[in-house]
Parts: sequence; structure tokens; C-alpha cells
Amino acid sequence: MKKTITASLALLGALALSACQDKASAPEDIRPVRYIVAGDAAALSGSRYAGEIRARHETQLAFRVAGKVVAKLVNSGERVKKGQPLARLDPSDYQLDLAAKQAQLAAAESDLAQQQLNLKRYRELLAKQFISQAQVDAQSNGVNAAQAKVNQARAALSASRNQTAYATLTADADGVVSQMQAEPGLVVAAGQPVAKLSQDGSREVAIQVPENALETVRKAGSFRVTLWKGGAPLEGKLRELAADADPVTRTYPARIALSGDSRGLQLGMTADVVLPAQASHQLRLPLSALLDLQGKHYVWKIDDKTLRVSRKPVEVAAIDSDNAVIASGVRAGDKVVTAGVHLLHEQQRIKLLDR
Repeated sequence: MKKTITASLALLGALALSACQDKASAPEDIRPVRYIVAGDAAALSGSRYAGEIRARHETQLAFRVAGKVVAKLVNSGERVKKGQPLARLDPSDYQLDLAAKQAQLAAAESDLAQQQLNLKRYRELLAKQFISQAQVDAQSNGVNAAQAKVNQARAALSASRNQTAYATLTADADGVVSQMQAEPGLVVAAGQPVAKLSQDGSREVAIQVPENALETVRKAGSFRVTLWKGGAPLEGKLRELAADADPVTRTYPARIALSGDSRGLQLGMTADVVLPAQASHQLRLPLSALLDLQGKHYVWKIDDKTLRVSRKPVEVAAIDSDNAVIASGVRAGDKVVTAGVHLLHEQQRIKLLDR
């Protein structure tokens, strides 16, 4: 009996030792996480916007008369000078109208010359008392009427010349044709935009602002603009913020004017526009960083040395659509997990991902 008990105890000990060895040899679960540095305003949602380099002055060009496009003289992306022709309409109808107006002017001038000659003769006859003064006055009125017809014909001829000239679309200033839609064969109405001219000069960054960030953007004194192509950051100021939202994106278009000489920037370049850190003693964290347990709020704080997380209670002062204002529990500079907070446990080892 004693031998059986001893054997059983030995077997249990061996099984326990084996289980401990299996547990010790199991690899530790290392979970990759994204994080934020508390107090880093640039990392918060809503403080960084993707933008596009645009010209300060952009002009939609259109023919001032209707007609059919017969010539496209420049393409999109070409640089043009002020007064350079961009496209032409079929001028046949306008040339015929011009010829008609020239003929009308010639007829009016001929009639005026005849009326003036008749008035001269009437005055000679009046001096000899062959006609009355009333007849001379009537002829004088005829001269005035003929002169008015000449003036009218000259004005009509000037308008017709303008209409003929409007059949050629020209550039209003030096710049780059960023869009050209005037293809040969296209029939356009007067005032229908067919090209867009980005004028030379200062450059700006066009961004779209969500409605929950309007006040923050409007009150920001300056912005940091970083080009995706690289280079030193640029400083910018808010120049324009639309009063109405875009009907498609439901965001508000805004323009950031760049400081210094920005004429060397290429149109269409992509840039990041970042709001400066706000002067406030309260810290803001993304809502994804909060862990709610039984009505209380927690965050996972990262230990830089051990790369392990610990759960810390926090007091939330306010919450908006994207962020939470933390009244206590987190200090500026603390690294806090921002994704997958429900999948972590105390002292779990983690791997930091790029923000």
C-alpha cells in the first residue's frame, strides 16, 4: 500500500513539474498598439488637415458670346501671358453682322452728307427770299436726324466689333491654365466657363474644415504647413473661411495664406496643415483612448522602459464628438494607448506602432 501511495505522489509531482515547464516555455503575448502623447495637440483628431496648394487668384474664363468652338489654342497645365488667345469660336455670324453694321454706317453717313448739302442750298434760297424760314428750319431738323442716325450706326458698329473680338477667348493675366474644357466642336453659351486660369503670384493652401472645428480654426493665430514632398515647414494664417458648408462633403472650405515668398510652389501639391498647440491646462485625448468599466473611465498608460501597460483611472471634464477633456489622471508627456483598449490586460507587454 505504501509503495502505491509513493508511486502516485511521484506521478503527480512529475505532472505538476511538466505543467510548470510548459507554462514557462509558452511565449508571452505581445500586442501591437497605437498611442498618443498626452498634451500633443497635433496628434489629436481634427487638428490636422490635408490641403492642396492653390493660387491666390483663380479665374473661371468664359466666352462673352455664344457659338461653336473651332480652335483650342492651349492645353491644361500650359503657362500663358496676359492677352494670349486660348480658344476661338466660329466668327462667321459675327463677321456678317459686322459687315451689315458697316453698311448701315455708310448709308447713314451718305444720308447725312445729302441732308447737309440740302441745308446749304435752302439757306441760299432763303437769302434770295425764294423760300420761307420754316422750310429752312425743317431741313435743319433733317440734318440733326441724319446725324443721330450716323451716331447710332457708329455705336452699333462698335458693339459688333466687340462681339467679333469676343469670339476669341484670351487670358486676363499671366498664369497657368489649370483647366481647359473648350474642345473643338463644343457649342457654348455666353458666360459658360470653359477654362480656369491660376494667376501668378502668392500661393495658398485649400482645406476642408468640419463643423465641430470651425471655432478652433477661426481663432487659431497661425498654422504650420508641411509639404508632402519634404522641406522646411511653412507658416500660414487663415485668410478665408466659408460661411456655408459644401453641399456634398458638408465641410467648410477654407484658405490658408502662406507667409513669405510662395511663388515657387507648384499648383496641386499636397500639404498637411496643423493647428498649433492650444494654451490650456487641460489635456485632450481621443475618445478611443477611454476604457469604460462600470461607469468609470480608465486609460492604458505605457511604460517606456518595460513597454508594458497599466490601467489608470481618469476624470473626464468634457466630451465632444472626437475628443475628451481629461481633468486628472494623466499628465502631459504620458503615452496612452488609443486603439484596442478593450483587448489589453494589466502589465501586458506591447509593441508601439507608428502614429
